[in-house]
Parts: sequence; structure tokens; C-alpha cells
Amino acid sequence: MIKYLYTLLVGVLVLDSSAFAAAASNDDLEKELAYLAAERQVVITASKMEEHVDKTIATTTVITQNDIQQIGVRNLMDLLKLVPGIGVTQTQFGIREIEVRGVKTLFSEKVQIMLNGHPLDHNLQNAGSTWVYDDLPVDTIKRVEVVRGPGSALYGANAFLAVINIITQNAKDLNGVQTSAGWGSFDTQQYRASWGKQFDNTAEAAVHFNFTDTNGINSPISADSSSIQGLKSNAPGKSQLTEGRYDLEWQLGYQDFKLDGRYINKRTGTFFGIASILSDARTQQDYNDYFLRLSRTWKIKDNFTVDTQIFHDFYSADNIWLIAPTQFFRTGFQDTRTGGEIQANYHLSDAQTLISGFSYTKEQQGNLIDQVGPDPTHLTSTLPTTEERIRKRWGVYIEDVWDPVKNVRMTVGARYDRYSDFGGTFNPRMGFNWEFIKNYSLKFSYGTAYRAPAFGELGLVNNPVLFGNPMLKPEEVKTFETGIIGHPVKGLSTQVTYYHSAINQIISPVSFQSTALHYDNNGSVVAEGVELESRYDFDGNLQGSYISANHVLQRSIQLGRQLADVPRQRTNLTANWAFDNTWSSFVHVLIKGSTLRPLGDTRSDVPGYALLDVGLLGKNMFGKKVDISFNVYNLFDKRYYDPAPASLNFIGDYQMAGRAFFGHVSLKF
Repeated sequence: MIKYLYTLLVGVLVLDSSAFAAAASNDDLEKELAYLAAERQVVITASKMEEHVDKTIATTTVITQNDIQQIGVRNLMDLLKLVPGIGVTQTQFGIREIEVRGVKTLFSEKVQIMLNGHPLDHNLQNAGSTWVYDDLPVDTIKRVEVVRGPGSALYGANAFLAVINIITQNAKDLNGVQTSAGWGSFDTQQYRASWGKQFDNTAEAAVHFNFTDTNGINSPISADSSSIQGLKSNAPGKSQLTEGRYDLEWQLGYQDFKLDGRYINKRTGTFFGIASILSDARTQQDYNDYFLRLSRTWKIKDNFTVDTQIFHDFYSADNIWLIAPTQFFRTGFQDTRTGGEIQANYHLSDAQTLISGFSYTKEQQGNLIDQVGPDPTHLTSTLPTTEERIRKRWGVYIEDVWDPVKNVRMTVGARYDRYSDFGGTFNPRMGFNWEFIKNYSLKFSYGTAYRAPAFGELGLVNNPVLFGNPMLKPEEVKTFETGIIGHPVKGLSTQVTYYHSAINQIISPVSFQSTALHYDNNGSVVAEGVELESRYDFDGNLQGSYISANHVLQRSIQLGRQLADVPRQRTNLTANWAFDNTWSSFVHVLIKGSTLRPLGDTRSDVPGYALLDVGLLGKNMFGKKVDISFNVYNLFDKRYYDPAPASLNFIGDYQMAGRAFFGHVSLKF
């Protein structure tokens, strides 16, 4: 594979020798760089309206398509690792956890991931989006907006610690056919085909197809076969983290109407398995996920528009797990979410915008599967009932974004949500952004958010050990943050942010009837920290080159003790060097601090590590029709680990990938 990629690169270099020598005009380069800089300076997700990132009250990171190409990321999790305050770790089930500001959970249900503004938390059983979207390919992404902090005042449930909005290319961005292919270590393959066209300014269409397949990182797992009775037959071994997915996205528009959606089928193994048993190839997770949305913007007046939408979301899981050498467990369900939203946008003046909206949603879960047996072909049901669960909810919100004077922005808003199964929740948001000196802004914000109990926590699916609790209340968080944004010299952007979050009514398993557990609102966490970030874009002959750095100091305390499995410090160092208009190289260093073990786990702390990634990118070759890249991850083949729970202490922690390679070619027609 390495030899093949090397030959591919050499061949393209030879074919493009004339293009390498002939640089584009300075005017073209400056226009492109100005456009890319403007892309990073605008955010929509923070307030549901377009605003400059320096003026919003929220802590926001914008990653553009150009950034994605330069840093050579393979999927969404690769990209999120570079965002200050966010970390990514592997779980035993084959999905990834998203840690935000020192807080992480197995299902990442406290993070709202959206696609073009549509929430993707279709999994009503476990609430999070990472089961399907952790390995989302990035070839069709135009930009990603990451807003850290509570977002329930605008987006409702699950916008608890952060909102991640993935914005994909539309017909105007594509303007024809684009294809791409990537190959790399662990038999990884990625293919993409996109088409987009505008028709006489009245209609447009864009379609994306993605396919990904990989054998996973195939990490070795050594086990003490005497630790667990019956384990000897399948230990030691290797992780079974195979992953395959294909998805289809569409965006169709006619006049002011738009029909968009995405369908995904994903099949994956596991990294280790469940019930402390090493999995084999018969363990298989199968997910189907789609959403369909019809929307329209109604222009009532020049300063008054109304956005309307109706949508239908679908999610299904059908999973077979090895839970003992001769015992299998099959679980499955189907979730649907149907609803609509109307949002009014009233621009009172150039200095003030009022946004208000109402949403209604019906959520339903059925087609439950809960079976056990000696092998996947001989399973019997254990469900006492197959009754469907239905939840209805509505929400109303309002927000005022006002510049009382030219250098001050004030934002005030609130949302009330009412659920049919646990009642109502109210979440306000307020703050200001004050440019107290030219190029220096002080910001402050306060907000609350909630995370609604999932169907699995309320107790629909049978579990002989862990019981649900229909009396659960939503989790709550109260956060305030303050910071300074500065531009000391041309090309240099800096930001320092302090945050403090108090999380209450945490939903977690507690002892129940001596031998079992059940979910309850139990405990609280206080998370605080400082995020430092800076970026310098070079000028003159080095235009297109930049260096950036971010560093977080974080502390998350529960019961007087730092939370387990999250570091106190994390650093990202990146540099992009543009040789000319076509060729650039990229270097990324990730430094992660050590992490503590949970209470009762006597193992030593998980050691920290430093990783180095490098890449080479060639853009706009052969008449701006071809882009290529080649990346090496973990260049020095560092052996490092993500923490495994105490129940798996007999195998140690999860060994992550060593040195890996990935090559990528993109064509425009």
C-alpha cells in the first residue's frame, strides 16, 4: 500500500511539473486567501443568524473546507481533535467518545451534532449521535462550526456542552461533478461522488455519495485467561473494529422551497466487546439512519422573514454481541421522530435582530429485539413486552441580538420545552461582547441547558441487571464564561476564555434491590478551565502559510475528586507551509496529559502522550481540476492508550493505532 501511494504521488508530480513551476498570479492568490479568511470569520450556529466570530457571545471555532484539506483529516473525529476544549477517545463498543471541557460520557449524548442545522440525535435509546456519525467522511463538508457551552436556549435537548454544526457543499459550491478517492493503512478505502447544478436561478440540485471501508486499527489485546472463567478460548486476540458505511445526501431546491436529507447504513464490529468478553467476527453492529426535511423561507417584508420546516427522522439498530464463549445477545429497535418548526426573523434595525420560534415533535420507539442464545442462528426472545413508547414535546424560544452602540453586542434569549413524559424545562441565555479597545473585545455569557432522559434510561428495553426509571428528570447545567479576543498585529488572532459549569441531576446507574442497578438522577460535577488559542497567518511571499496553537487547562470535580479518564491539560500545535499556490505541507502535534482512574480502580494513571502528524497537499493542478494529499499519522509510531473501564483491567487499556498512512485524490469536472 505504501509503495502504491508513493508511485501515485511521483506520477502526479511528473505529470504536473509544468504546473509546479508556473505559479498563479498574485491577484488570484490574494483573492482566494481573502475569501478563505472571510469564511473563518463568520458563524451562523452561535445565534441562528450570521455574525462575525469576534462579535458573538459564544465561544466558537470555525473550520473551513480549506482547513480540512490542509490538515488531511479522514473523518469527523480527526477534525474535532484539533478544536480547543475537545478530545476524542475510543470505546470498547467501536464508537468514539467526544469529551468537551473535561466532561465525557460513553454515548456523547451531551453534545448536539447537526447537519446543515438539523439535529442528528436520532438514537432515542441512548441519545447520542456518535453511533453513526463518529466516522463521518469529510470530503463533502464545506465548513464545521463548533460552539462550546450551553445551547439549549436555541436548540433544546442535548445542546448541553457543545453544538457541532456540519455544513455541506451545495449546488453552487459544486457547479458540476466532483469525485475523490482515498486509500491508507488498515485496508482503509474512501470513495466519494458529488454532483451539483443550478437551473436558471429558480432551481438547484446537489447529490453526494460516500463509501468507506476499513479493517480498523486491529490492535492487539492480551488477556490473563485465568482472570475470567471461560475466557481462555478467545484470548489473547485482536480488536474486531471493522467499519463499513455508505451514505447518500441530497439537497433539492425550487424557488424558496428546499428538500434535503441524508441516508446512512453503517456496519461495524467492536474494539473489545461487552460483558468483559473478547469479541470475534460474529459480533456485528448494523445501523440505518436517515432524515428528510422540507423547508421554505417566506419573505414577508425586506426586514421580516419566516423560516418553516417539517421533518421525519429514522434510526434503527440490529446488533449481535458475544457475551460469553457460547452465548450471544441480540438487541434492536427502531426510532422515529416527526415534527416541524417555524421561526420568525425580524430585523428591527441594522443594529437589532429579534428571532423567535416554535417547534413540535413526536418521538416513537418500537420493533424491539431482545434475544439470547448459544449462537447467532439460535436465539430466543427475552422481552416481557413489545409495547411502543411515544413521547411528544413542544418548545418555544426567543432571542434578541442588539448592538446598543457600535462596539457592544448584547444577546438575551430563552427557551421553554415541554415533554409529555417528564414535564417542562426552561433555559435562558444572556451575554455581551464589548470591543473596549480597537481590535480587542471582552465577552461574557451565562446560560443553562438540559439533556432529556433517553428511552433506554426510562426503562423500555429489558435488562436483567440494569433497570430503567420512569421518574427521571433531565440533566441540567449552568455555565458562565468570560474571555478576551485580540488582534495585536495584522494576521495574528488570539483568544483566552475562562468557563465554569455546574452540572446537576446527572443520570447514572445506582444500586437497586441489592443485586441490581437502576438509573437515577444522582450526583453533580463542577467543571472549570481556561482555553488559550492563537493563530498567525503570514503575509507577503509566505501568504497561505500559518501557525496556530491552542492549550486547555481543565478541572472537573465530582465528590471532591478529579473526574477519571479526562486529562488536566491538552495542547494542539499546527503549522502549514505554502511553498507556492499549489503545494503546501502540514504538521500537527497533539499533546495530551495523563488521566486518573475511577475510584476503586487500583491501576496506575493512564500516561499522557505526544503524537506527530505530517502531510503534503497539492491543490488546483491541471487547470484547477485535481487535488492530491498524502498524510502520515503518528509519524514516530508512538505506542499510546485510551483508558479501559475497571471491568476490563485484566486486558489493560485500549492500544491505539501506530504509524498510519493515507493518500487522497480529488477530481473536478
